[in-house]
Amino acid sequence: MIKLIRDRDGIYRYRRRIPEDVRWALRQLDALAAPGSPRQDKREEKKSLGKDRIRAQVAWEEHHKVVEARWAQLRQAGNLRMTLVQREAFAGDVYRIWRDGYPPGGFHSGVSAAWMLQMMQEIDGDVPRSFPTKPEDDIDTLESLHGRHVDAVLAKRGLIVSPYTRGQLIYVAQRAAKHGCQTAIKRHDGDPRPDPEADRYPAWPDPLTDTLAGLYASWSKEKPDVKAETKADFKRSIDMLVAYVGNDDVSNLTVKQIAGWLGHLKSLGLSEVRIRDGYFAAVNTVLNSARNRGIVKANPCDGIKPEGGPRPRTREKDLRDGEIYKVLRASLEIHPYVGNDVANVRRWVPWILAYTGARVSEITRLEERHIIQESGVWGFDIQQSKTGCPRIVPIHRHLVEQGFLEFVAKRKGMPLFFSPDKLEDAKLVIHKTRAEGLAEWVGALIHPRPVIGNETLVAPNHGWRHRFKTECRRIAMDREVRLYIQGHAFKLEGEKYGFFPLDVTGPWLDLFPTYDVRGASLKVDRSLGGDILNRAMALLFQHRTASSSPKAA
Repeated sequence: MIKLIRDRDGIYRYRRRIPEDVRWALRQLDALAAPGSPRQDKREEKKSLGKDRIRAQVAWEEHHKVVEARWAQLRQAGNLRMTLVQREAFAGDVYRIWRDGYPPGGFHSGVSAAWMLQMMQEIDGDVPRSFPTKPEDDIDTLESLHGRHVDAVLAKRGLIVSPYTRGQLIYVAQRAAKHGCQTAIKRHDGDPRPDPEADRYPAWPDPLTDTLAGLYASWSKEKPDVKAETKADFKRSIDMLVAYVGNDDVSNLTVKQIAGWLGHLKSLGLSEVRIRDGYFAAVNTVLNSARNRGIVKANPCDGIKPEGGPRPRTREKDLRDGEIYKVLRASLEIHPYVGNDVANVRRWVPWILAYTGARVSEITRLEERHIIQESGVWGFDIQQSKTGCPRIVPIHRHLVEQGFLEFVAKRKGMPLFFSPDKLEDAKLVIHKTRAEGLAEWVGALIHPRPVIGNETLVAPNHGWRHRFKTECRRIAMDREVRLYIQGHAFKLEGEKYGFFPLDVTGPWLDLFPTYDVRGASLKVDRSLGGDILNRAMALLFQHRTASSSPKAA
C-alpha cells in the first residue's frame, strides 16, 4: 500500500522504518567496513519524490521495489550458507586452536586436555556423566566452551553468519575440539608422530581464486582503465548473485543457480534487457576473465542465453516541441522552494543540454575553470565522460546572450552547480544527485500523468541528446564533428586521429538553431539563409580570419 508523506515544504517523500533483521545485517557490514566508510545502519529509509502527487505515487512504487529487493539481499547476506569445504576448514581452525592450546611440554597439558575432553564427551553422551552439569545446561556450557573460538575464526576469515548458522558452528567446534584434545593427549604421552587424521580438514578456499568476490577483485585489478562506475555495477551484480546462491564458492556455482538468479531478478520487475546486458553480462565477463587467465576451468554462464530485447516503443526518443517548451519555459521561472545550487541547475542545465547534446552528469560536474576561450570561441572543457574521451564543446550563442558567462563569473573558483566542499569527498557523487533531481523535476513537467498501458516515455535528460542529433542532421553537420561534440566514441581508426578545436566546431554550432520560448509556444529559429554548406564554410572562414588578425591576437 502506498503511504505518501508530504512535508511542510510540499515535497512528497518515501519513508519506511527499517526492520530489525535488516538492521542487524547492516551492522555487520559496518563492523567489516574500512575506517571512515559511510555508516550503513540507520533507522529509516527515506527518499524525496517531488511535489506532484501523481508523479510521486509512481516514484513511490518504483523505489519501493528497489528497497524490498535490497532488504531481501541483506536478509540473505546475513544467512549465507557455508559450503561443506568451508565448514570443514572452519573445523580445522578450531582443531588447531585446541591442539596447540595444550603443548607437549606444558606442565598440566595432559591433565587439562583429558579433563576438557571428558566434559565434552559427557555432553555428547559418549561416556557417563561425572561432572556436575545437567543436560538442560549443555547449551550454555557449549557456548562457554566454544563461543569465543567460533567468533574468533569467523572474524579471522571475515565471515558474517546468522545466529542460526553460528549455533550450528558451535556443534562443529565441539567435534573439532574433541579431536584436538585427543591429539594433545597423545603428544603429551610421548607419541611424536603427526596426527594421521589432521588431513581430514581442507584448506580454506583462496579468497582470490576460489570466491566470486575474489574473481571480481582480480578482474578489477586487471582492468585499470575501466570506469569506477562500471566496476561498481559489476560488484553489485556479483554481490546480488552471492546473496541469491547463499555462498561465495566458485566451485559450487552451477548453471541452474545462475538461471534461477536471472529469474529472481525478473521477478523484481527488472527488464530483460537490463538483466541480460547488465547483471548477467557483468557476471559472465568476470568468469570469462578468470577462465582466460586459467583461474577457473569452466564458466557456468556458457550454458545460458538470456532472452529479451528492447521494449516496443510507441514514440521517438527525441524531446518534442511541446515538451521542450515546457522545460525551457519553466527553467526561466523563479524556484523559491529549492536551494541556490538546485535553482541554478534548473535554470541553466536544460539550456546547456539543448545546445550541446551532452550527457547531463557531464554538465552538472562542471567547474568554473572548465569554461574556457580559445581562438575567440567560448567552450565547455569536458574532461570526464562516459567514453573516457575528453572534449571541448562550443558554447552556443544563445547561452551567451542569456548571460551564462556572467553566471560563470560569479562562480569564480567553484563548481557551477554544487558547493566547493563536495570536491573534498573521496568519491564525487553530488553531480549525479543533481542530475537525478533535474530528471525528477523535468519528468514531472513533461509526464504529468501516470503511464497508460505500454506507453513509452521520453527520458527527461537523455531526450536532449536525441533532439540535438536530429537538429544536427537538419543543418547537415559534419558526421565526425557531431560525434565529437556529443562525446560518442569513434569506431574507425582513422576517425581517432587529430583534434577538433573550437575554431572548427564553433562555426558548425553557429548553424545550430535557437529555441525561443517567449511566446505561447516553442519557436525554433532556423533562419540560416541560403545553402547550408556554403554558410558553414563562410562561418568557418570568418572565425579563422578573426583568430588570426592582429586585433584578435
